[in-house]
Amino acid sequence: MSKKLWFRDGKIVVDEDGRPILCSECPCNRICEPKNLYEFSVDGRSGDTSTHDLSAWAGDEIGWPGGVWRLLETSDCYVYASGIIDENGKLVGLPVVFESEYHYRGWMLLQQGCIDEFGAVHWPPSGGCENL
Repeated sequence: MSKKLWFRDGKIVVDEDGRPILCSECPCNRICEPKNLYEFSVDGRSGDTSTHDLSAWAGDEIGWPGGVWRLLETSDCYVYASGIIDENGKLVGLPVVFESEYHYRGWMLLQQGCIDEFGAVHWPPSGGCENL
């Protein structure tokens, strides 16, 4: 069988290092998918709920290697933290604890974004905050 480039949703399927995959069978399950990894709420008015532990998301194999992450407050579309996802799937720079900086309940998303062949980042649906 001859080897060829494979496409999924109009994009070239790439490996973990961002190199196009050249093979005889479609590796379409090996593509970065924008997704919400975790969601939670915090409320700066209360000491009990003003912080949130993110240590469960601090290890390897959490995200897609070569992707990016962000911690987003969805009411105001405010990005509190962001970074890259390293070759081991670790969210580089993710705080172990998130502490609220506001005095109302904030709805938070920890998201994985994917970089396309043109360098644009694609985020999952997030209530109108996708294009930040």
